[in-house]
Amino acid sequence: PAGVFFAVDTDAHAPGQLDWQLLGCARAEECGVPAERIVNTWTAEQLREWTRTREAPTREA
Repeated sequence: PAGVFFAVDTDAHAPGQLDWQLLGCARAEECGVPAERIVNTWTAEQLREWTRTREAPTREA
């Protein structure tokens, strides 16, 4: 599928901040981001398949 994909994470710098994952998930839901657009809801096989269909970025000088 084309379009924007998201990864929800905590940006944690300490173990106690890992709970922030729930805040990120809640915010994505509030903003109407469907689960299928969030890459960390995908199975490992879905992620591998998606990466197989993409070209590596090129670096311009």
